[in-house]
Amino acid sequence: MSTPLRDEVEELVTRYATAIDLRDWELFRTVFADDARIDYGPLMGSFEGGEAFTAFMKAAHAGAGRSIHRMTNIVLQPGDGIASRTYGDSIILNAADETTGDHGAATYDDTFVRTDDGLKISSRLASIVLYEPISGNRA
Repeated sequence: MSTPLRDEVEELVTRYATAIDLRDWELFRTVFADDARIDYGPLMGSFEGGEAFTAFMKAAHAGAGRSIHRMTNIVLQPGDGIASRTYGDSIILNAADETTGDHGAATYDDTFVRTDDGLKISSRLASIVLYEPISGNRA
């Protein structure tokens, strides 16, 4: 069932994925609060603030070619604040050959804050469940 809050959360997590695929780092920056706490575990690290995380993602995708980020199964979590769990998966190809790269999947546990600019992610815990190379063998 769609509600205004659910629509806001879905738009925000979709904007995250879209901004990465477009390499639109200005748009990406609108997803996270200034003081956001972001934890992507040992594979990618932890970040204090939306600006620091945006800088990391921009650098991490500098050598990337085409990519697809999908955010699905968005479930609002009960509690005092606004929170959700989202499933995400990605395919990121290397710019050099567009046949090799990485495939990943994770869950994202987000909390949100309302700002003058709308809803933003104030904390994110990403639990990576799959990270594997794409070999470049295509049929």
